[in-house]
Amino acid sequence: MPEVSCPSEVLKVVFPLLNGADLAACMCVSKPWRQLAKDDYLWKRLCAQRWPSTCQSRGSLAIGESRGYHKLFTSFAQKRRSRPMPSPKLTFEDLEFYVDIWVGSLSVYSAAVHGPVVRSRVFNPPAGICESMQTHLQSQAYKMTVPVSSRFEVCLSEDIRVSLLVRRRDQERVACIIDKSGFDYVDGPGYRAHAYDYLQISPLYPFVSEIRAWVALLLVDGQSGQMEVFGIELDFTDAANSDNEVLCLLEILDWK
Repeated sequence: MPEVSCPSEVLKVVFPLLNGADLAACMCVSKPWRQLAKDDYLWKRLCAQRWPSTCQSRGSLAIGESRGYHKLFTSFAQKRRSRPMPSPKLTFEDLEFYVDIWVGSLSVYSAAVHGPVVRSRVFNPPAGICESMQTHLQSQAYKMTVPVSSRFEVCLSEDIRVSLLVRRRDQERVACIIDKSGFDYVDGPGYRAHAYDYLQISPLYPFVSEIRAWVALLLVDGQSGQMEVFGIELDFTDAANSDNEVLCLLEILDWK
C-alpha cells in the first residue's frame, strides 16, 4: 500500500481543525502523520474545549502539562466499551418467593411461589380484561409474574399493602424485597395498582442504593362491582430487565 503523501505544512493547518476521533484516526495513517498528530499542542486545544480547567494551574503544573494532553484526552474522552454481565451464581431454581397482601389488617392473599414460576407470563388472562391490559400482557417487555389461581377482590380506596420475601434454598437465607408497602399508585385506565420499596442491599456494596422494586396488581372488573386480582407482577424498573440481570441483582441483597 503506497504511503500517503501530504506536505507537513498543509497537515499543520488541517489538524487543528479536527475533533479528537478524526485526529486519532490520522495517527494511524503513517509514521509522519502520527508524529504530527501526536503534538501535545493539538490535544491541549481539544482538552481546553472539553475541560477548560485542565489547562489551569495554581502554583504547579496544570494536570495536562504533567500527564500530557494527548494521554489525558484519550484516557477519558473515548467511549466506554460495554462489558458483558458476569454469569450469576444464583438460578431461579434456588429461589422461592413469599407474597402476602393485606386489606387493612385482614390477610387476603398469601402464597409461596417457586422461583421458575415467576418467570412465566399470564398466557390465559380472564375474560373481560380491558384493551390496555391485553396490550400490556402481550408486550415483549420483560415481566416476572405470580399467577393468582383463586382471584380475590380488592377495593382500591382501602389500605392495601404487600410484603415480598425471597428465600435462597441453596444457602437457607432470606432477604426482604418489599416490606408491607401500600398500593399508592393506581393506573385506573390500565387496571393496575402499584406499590414499591427500596431494596435492602448488602453492606458489602455500599455504593449501590436507591434501587426500587415494584409490585403491580393486575385487575379485572369483578361480578360484585369490585376489582378482582388475577395476577401479580414484580418489576425492578431499569435496574434489571432480563433473567441474568435479575439474578445478579438478587445476589447483592442483604441476605439474613
